Amino acid sequence: MVETKSRERIILFKTRLHRGELTPPHFGLINWMGAQEVRTLPNINGVFCMVPGEVSDAEIMATGGVLAIEENIKIKLLPWLHQKNKLTWWENEQLIPWGVHYIGADICWQETRGRGVRVAVVDSGIDGEHPDLRTNLKGGINLIKRGASFQDDNGHGTHIAGIIASEDSDSGVIGVAPEAWLYSVKVLDEIGNGTILGAIEALQWCLYNRIDVVNMSFGTDKYSRAFEEAVRTAHEHGLLIVAAAGNDGEPGTVDYPAVFDETLCIAAVDSRGRLASYSSSGPEVDLLAPGSSIISSYKWGSYVSLSGSSMAAAHVSGAAALLRARYPGEGIDVLRRRLLSGAKAQKWPAKSMTGAGITRVDTAIQGDFL
Repeated sequence: MVETKSRERIILFKTRLHRGELTPPHFGLINWMGAQEVRTLPNINGVFCMVPGEVSDAEIMATGGVLAIEENIKIKLLPWLHQKNKLTWWENEQLIPWGVHYIGADICWQETRGRGVRVAVVDSGIDGEHPDLRTNLKGGINLIKRGASFQDDNGHGTHIAGIIASEDSDSGVIGVAPEAWLYSVKVLDEIGNGTILGAIEALQWCLYNRIDVVNMSFGTDKYSRAFEEAVRTAHEHGLLIVAAAGNDGEPGTVDYPAVFDETLCIAAVDSRGRLASYSSSGPEVDLLAPGSSIISSYKWGSYVSLSGSSMAAAHVSGAAALLRARYPGEGIDVLRRRLLSGAKAQKWPAKSMTGAGITRVDTAIQGDFL
């Protein structure tokens, strides 16, 4: 008899878990499948497991106890661009990057700097020794290798973190919300690859750790019901999820999770306020934000200039932190309305492809949006 290879599967049950734990009917189904390496996923009412190759997905669905079964889809960093020229840096000079000023963040700093707002960077990790980040980095987890460091071995996550919350000091750069608290949730490896399982577990971790804002600057073009359920659950429990639209450079190419209604979908503009040539756009886009030639922190204590909708999403996550600190009693639906109502509307291209317009946190902070 030829052995067939086990398959990674994410299974959503019809019967509810009991307080996040499996019940006898769930165990009965798992034992019938002969599943191994079972990991409970309370936020989607399901599990991840290794299913023996001789048990087909159709057979599992035919049991009647399963709502959905799917593969562990791959996710990856959205393509992003390095500035080729080496950056010269002066240790005794601090830079306010153009994007921070462009969305009006510096105008708000007398009222709010995002102090104490918990922002999770679900990405490749964060360089905890970077001089711009070590004060604001409060914790995290490595969901690729449990128990290992959440240190950034790629650089992308550190760049995102710097845009959001580089501290105000005498050197380096300053972020949109320089007193927000950063949490490093590592779901992407050194080359920027990960899985839907990691993203689902990241949202569960954020719920357990009372995170306020979640930045997701990665994507996939494949739909996952399990991921959508995790995003929906997170939203229902008060997590504001900011997601990068993607960098496919064409209308109608927005990636998941930015496609989901419960996320804020962010496309990128350049320093002229024009939709960036690389940015995805489409009816799913909620806001625009600076994404081109953004200088921020990078691994090994360095700084680089990067471009992408990833950077745009980070500006909106920082803006959300400023607003949450200023209005701590407002729910995420009100916070979302603030961001959308405060945006600067654009006449190009069609509004149906670029959302409410360019993020302006200085406008969003004003007025009553309850």
